[in-house]
Amino acid sequence: MLDVRRSGASLEQIAAEIQGLPTRVIPYAAATALTKAAKRGQQAVIDAMRVDFNNPVAYTLNATRIEPAFKDRLWARIAVKNQKPGRGVRPESYLLPEVEGGDRQAKGLEVGLRAAGILRSNEFALPGKGVQRDAFGNVSGATVRSILKQVARPGAAQRRSGKVFAGEVGRRQTRGIWQRDDRRLKALFIFTTSVPSYTPRLDFEGAARQAVDAHFATDFSAAALSLMQRYGR
Repeated sequence: MLDVRRSGASLEQIAAEIQGLPTRVIPYAAATALTKAAKRGQQAVIDAMRVDFNNPVAYTLNATRIEPAFKDRLWARIAVKNQKPGRGVRPESYLLPEVEGGDRQAKGLEVGLRAAGILRSNEFALPGKGVQRDAFGNVSGATVRSILKQVARPGAAQRRSGKVFAGEVGRRQTRGIWQRDDRRLKALFIFTTSVPSYTPRLDFEGAARQAVDAHFATDFSAAALSLMQRYGR
């Protein structure tokens, strides 16, 4: 989240450069310029996502929102949406680690596996080589729900029956979710005690701030002149 503010001496200096600018116009022009600056910053963040992320999905590119400025509230805000669509993940839940780094939160599959007593409290599930991914490299929600339904059904963990099952496999007793493919086993998810973490990749504030600083003065002048022409001096 980034608050866009331009007030005090910097705003007065910009306003002083416009000849004949009435004082009453300043807050209206400032609110217009701040809102436009926030929109510029939002677009800069989206452009940065396209560069920093590998083939980001539309859901990620549309994860930000704008809170506009008003004449009596001279700030605008670029924020990450905090509402999730149905069974989806809140954008702020997965974008924050990409901006600040740190450990990731438990995903829906992990929550379901723990509730079923399959995944231990200190374990995480990482995609294996055998799980199907979409064009963006993600495991779809439908695939996750199908896997969870098969391994979490009553008695599945004890019987290890069915085409897909959870358990320990091989001489190393590797824990995970497996799929029988003829006589071979494919790893759909591997359980690990290593906490998945993110390295900061997206400079959210830097990208937005650069766009704001580069265009605010021009946007303010254009808004002020437009108001003066529309309503007179």
